[in-house]
Amino acid sequence: MTFYRDHLANASPEARAKHFLIIGPWDHAGTRTPTDEMGGVKFGGAAIVDLNDLHRQWYDWTMKNGPKPEFLKNHVAYYLLAPGNTGANGEWKYADGLETLTANPRTFYLDSKNGDANGVFRSGLLSENNPSGSTDKFTYDPLDTKRGENVEGIDPKEKTFAIDQTYALSIGTDGLVYHTDPLPNETPLIGCPRLTLWVSIDTPDVDLSVDLYEIQPDGTSIALWNDIRRLRYRESLREGKLVKPGEIVRCDFNPGLFVARRLMKGSRLRLIVSSPNSILWQKNYCSGGVVAEETAKDARTCHVRVYHDAEHPSGIQLPLR
Repeated sequence: MTFYRDHLANASPEARAKHFLIIGPWDHAGTRTPTDEMGGVKFGGAAIVDLNDLHRQWYDWTMKNGPKPEFLKNHVAYYLLAPGNTGANGEWKYADGLETLTANPRTFYLDSKNGDANGVFRSGLLSENNPSGSTDKFTYDPLDTKRGENVEGIDPKEKTFAIDQTYALSIGTDGLVYHTDPLPNETPLIGCPRLTLWVSIDTPDVDLSVDLYEIQPDGTSIALWNDIRRLRYRESLREGKLVKPGEIVRCDFNPGLFVARRLMKGSRLRLIVSSPNSILWQKNYCSGGVVAEETAKDARTCHVRVYHDAEHPSGIQLPLR
């Protein structure tokens, strides 16, 4: 998606007119051999497209003056997942471009009562109302591995990894959880969510992870979106800038991940903010040194504060229709 956006931003109108984008619900292997389910999330039979044949049709069209592939009805094709998790009524949709799908997002601000958001059953709020002004906090101890590999970093090879709630239910003082109110109507979520956090820490650096889920009325959890940021790279991915203790800084999460799902009436959205602590990710020991050279001897426990007030309105932008 990044390459596609960058290319279109710098291409001539003639070149842009020749580009087509297909966004399916599959994993990496599915871009060659699509399936109708992944990680416990059901897509429906319409998700199974003969991509090998589509590639052949594309080359015939572009290199042999053959007919344009019928599947390419517009410049962007995306698969819209149906509400629930049966896969029924999933369908392909079309648009002139990504920009037409991401306009006018709605901002939901993080908030909490008395600074308490440390768990699924004592969560904070995601609301379109202005935040109350309190702060939330959690602790990241690089040496505390009690989550274990069965809690964080569930292997994508697991058949239910996209509906598993073990990680969410494990969150305590080591993370924050926020929920929206139940949706009053079925609501399409189509586009690229973005999140802004205002935070302070008492170490020179820390990694932050964010995860977004749909929690359906029957309790089923559907993974929607996620991102990880190393705080020293909050302003530039090329040049690190360590954080001064107590300094309030802005960290934006905008991975460009595209979501297309019809959220069920009565569903709530769940946002989890934490720090990754898994062998699946490079461990940040928070010393401020070269992370690749840090060891457990350098480890520092980091206390993270997330702000949500008028001056520091932490919030997530959601392309809800």
